[in-house]
Amino acid sequence: MPRISRRTFVAAPSEDVWSLVNDFAQWHPKLRIYADGPEAPADLVVTILEKDDAGKTLSYHMPDPPFPIANHRATILVEDAGLAVSYVTWSADFTADEEHLQDLEDSLGDDVFKRALDNLATAAQDSYGARQVASSS
Repeated sequence: MPRISRRTFVAAPSEDVWSLVNDFAQWHPKLRIYADGPEAPADLVVTILEKDDAGKTLSYHMPDPPFPIANHRATILVEDAGLAVSYVTWSADFTADEEHLQDLEDSLGDDVFKRALDNLATAAQDSYGARQVASSS
């Protein structure tokens, strides 16, 4: 089963990053997940499969992905790296024809995961920085 994965460094505590992971609307340009189910265009409907607050892991499935894949399962993992630093890994396992794998690496890995992780890092760092400034005032 193919896997696409991206990882990023975030200059913010893992708790701050994790709170944002739980609200895609604050950092992901297309996904929206709410308590009563997904609210997004039909091609971006996601279903939460597992959420582990202690382990800071969120797994979800896209029943009808906008990519030539099937049996999709994605996981976002937030790890504490100490000293108000985190690492976030976003990976997806799926089935796909081998001929599509390089295009999927580019489109799903770079255009979706990498861009969204950059947004997540910026949002977490901005939030943490603002809180630090406010507490020093």
